[in-house]
Amino acid sequence: MRLNFRIKEGSWTLFAMIAETQTLEGVTSLQPDGSHIIMWDLENCTLEEARDILREVQRKYGLSHIYIVSDLEGSYRAWCFSKVDFQTLLSILVDSLSILDYSFFYYTVKRRKATLRTSTKKGRGIQEVVSVLESYPVSIPSSAMERVVYDTGLEKEGFSVLLGDD
Repeated sequence: MRLNFRIKEGSWTLFAMIAETQTLEGVTSLQPDGSHIIMWDLENCTLEEARDILREVQRKYGLSHIYIVSDLEGSYRAWCFSKVDFQTLLSILVDSLSILDYSFFYYTVKRRKATLRTSTKKGRGIQEVVSVLESYPVSIPSSAMERVVYDTGLEKEGFSVLLGDD
């Protein structure tokens, strides 16, 4: 269960959240040369919708193969190992916005690099490749990918307690 508290007084707001969390591992898009590989966190869509939108983006930007993985129906992550600058990465993500996880996009903009999990979430199976959108092959950067460890809540929504002005 997730519990959100918000106390607002005039122009000041205090926000706190109590939630069960899990520690996950992932990698970032940023490469040693300053370029980015392309990654997407796709939510609330079918595999067919994901394939259609990513295929359009692949053609528009001349991208290499795109690998789509999943561990739960309606929840996908996609990888493309073509290298682009950060502005192009953002353009690609904006062109995918209808199926992109909002938090993934928000933190990509904020941190100036995308982060995609590689570990297994609690209560889910191992991520498996569910589709490959073929174009042309590009080698997967092995040692160049920045590894990260981060915490995330198990519940994305919960009960909110709002006190003060609204």
